[in-house]
Amino acid sequence: MTEPSRQRLDQRSLLTRQLRATARALLRPAAYAGTARELAVIGAHLAAYPLGISQPARQSEPSVEPDREPVHPALRADPATARIPVLLVHGYVHNRSAFLVLGRALRRAGFRSVHGLNYNPLRHDVPELAELLAIEVDRVRAAAGSDQVMLVGHSMGGIVARYYTQLRADAGVVDTVITLGTPHRGTYTAWLGPGPAARDLHPSSAVMRRLQETARPTSTRWIAFAADLDAMVTPAASGRLSHPALAATNLALRDTGHLSLLMSGEVIRGVVDYLADRDRGARARPRPSPPSPARSTA
Repeated sequence: MTEPSRQRLDQRSLLTRQLRATARALLRPAAYAGTARELAVIGAHLAAYPLGISQPARQSEPSVEPDREPVHPALRADPATARIPVLLVHGYVHNRSAFLVLGRALRRAGFRSVHGLNYNPLRHDVPELAELLAIEVDRVRAAAGSDQVMLVGHSMGGIVARYYTQLRADAGVVDTVITLGTPHRGTYTAWLGPGPAARDLHPSSAVMRRLQETARPTSTRWIAFAADLDAMVTPAASGRLSHPALAATNLALRDTGHLSLLMSGEVIRGVVDYLADRDRGARARPRPSPPSPARSTA
């Protein structure tokens, strides 16, 4: 069997499994409550959208919170972690207002440098967005005086963060990547979206293939949150970061939708806990492979 045929068979199997899971969900009253909650959350995000349209005025240094006693116990035990900047990367049709709740929670926990990034997916593809992210990473690291950064990406923002980390970032720069509702193996709903970035989310796109082919063990810690009622990630199994080289921690939420991930108390607490406690999930953190010995030219 050829590789394209094998991939089509695999995708067909995943879609069949998703249809069965959807049928089972229709029998659960909690699934209907989750769907109603997702609709309400969509309204909340639409109302907040204007707050994130404009990017903050560019300054020589991004703002950093004053040094104060962290609230989160893990940050009190390790105050150096509180100084690592956290960069939040929104999804396809959103802006930095997506992280109003999460950003506030991170600052209250004691993180001193929390930033959002706006981008235009209709103008740039994923590799170009990764370059924009690289510029912003350098800025926030310089402002915080940190050698590292932590990334949180929702939906396509997780793909941008992953592309930057795997293919653009220097070794050791990205301490942790957390993705929320990110289609790590592509999504069929991307066929409905215009622009070059949406094309990169097709399951068979060059970007999806390159992410699979270039995944290597590194010191970066990977955590992926996925939701069972996420209509934007199809098939649903794509929400898992399953490449063995990355040794990701995968967390599944029941009766939760795509945008509800951004306001879920369980997700907010989980993201804060994982970022604050760098040992959490550390047993799954891969280590870089030793360099191959140089070949003799004699």
